[in-house]
Amino acid sequence: MHRLTYLPLHNGKAPRWLFARMVRLGERISYAIIDEYGADELLSRLTDTNWFQALACALGYDWHSSGTTTVTIAALKEALKESKDIAIAGGKGKAGTDTPNEIPELADKLSINGEEKFIEYSRLSAKVDGSMTYDNIAIYHHSFIFTKNKKWGVVQQAMENKGNMAIRFQWNSELVNEEDFANEPHSGIEANKKVESLDLTFYKNDWARKGLVDALHELEESNVIRYPERHILRLKLDVGERGIEALRKASEIDPKNYKELLLVNGLGRKAIKSLAITASLIYNKELATRDPAMYAYNVGGKDGTPYRISKAHYDSIIEGMDFILDKANLQYDEKKEALKRLSLII
Repeated sequence: MHRLTYLPLHNGKAPRWLFARMVRLGERISYAIIDEYGADELLSRLTDTNWFQALACALGYDWHSSGTTTVTIAALKEALKESKDIAIAGGKGKAGTDTPNEIPELADKLSINGEEKFIEYSRLSAKVDGSMTYDNIAIYHHSFIFTKNKKWGVVQQAMENKGNMAIRFQWNSELVNEEDFANEPHSGIEANKKVESLDLTFYKNDWARKGLVDALHELEESNVIRYPERHILRLKLDVGERGIEALRKASEIDPKNYKELLLVNGLGRKAIKSLAITASLIYNKELATRDPAMYAYNVGGKDGTPYRISKAHYDSIIEGMDFILDKANLQYDEKKEALKRLSLII
């Protein structure tokens, strides 16, 4: 089934102080996942629409705007630039069009060959989403992600030429049929919505792909999520009962039960609550997949939704993650187990 996400366009950009912190926290979350599950798992999560949205919320960007795609990818690209396990090429605007030039250097850093195929996949994915899916759209963000095991994925975004909505497309190589590259290649969210559009990736349009015939087709089975244009986050409407219960439990965490985490100066109840939310993103993928908006309550949001970001609070979370993930410390395994226990609470 064809899967995609509609996100309203919001004005403004991430301030430098926030972007720098998004890079630092994104780095710690990413490396924790790589350490625990491997780079292929991180790739799989980044190409899962709900998990990606949850990550963007946890890093403090607007809970549902188009910038959750572009800014989050930019922050992760910076965070992972020294990784030997996974690489991100491309980005917004000129950075996206420069993707084919970035791939060879990044492939060399990961000590793999076959970059010609990656360049081909990058171009094909952009062509499929730009020319074979929905009418009147223009792709303005393209990123190509790949691992040392030669797994790859795409996160790209287009803007409706008529309207105020961005459309995010996500690919995972595990779903792509190289014999019919445009046959249902996307990974993402499950929801139901009928869309009238030219979509030659729809599996019933294989005859059109093979015959190179353009045809309008009403999708009967399209998986779409459309975030509301309103900026306000309504807890009971935008977060499920399970997510609300998770937030309640996180707010009731007694830090005295996690004495090894309290060794960090200034790491109090509020910071440990956010560490629990962050930990659930690392260890409890299913919750992130169900309730991505819940993670907006981790540090707040760029525009003050659901509350304004405190730099001191954000820094305390980064410091707490540093303390936990410091492998040079003999207590590393014990502290990592404490982080896992935090994730189980919610």
